Amino acid sequence: MTRIFFVATLLGVGLACSESTEPCDRYVDYMCDCHANDDGFDCQQLTEAYEGADQQVQDECAIELDDQKQADKDAEFACGGTTTTAR
Repeated sequence: MTRIFFVATLLGVGLACSESTEPCDRYVDYMCDCHANDDGFDCQQLTEAYEGADQQVQDECAIELDDQKQADKDAEFACGGTTTTAR
């Protein structure tokens, strides 16, 4: 039983450490996961645009992510392919 707990703990820590903490990475991930089918959206272009972003741009990404999530909530759009309104 102790061995299972140890392995589960290591797995959980590994997953937590692999998640990006950079706001631009989270913004790009969200947009690529949730808006890849939007007209005019290019995940590769967005990824390249924010790669290696400085702190000022990271701050802007955090705001953009919050704004996008709020806009999605207001439009009753749920990430993951479930929408309640036409997009």
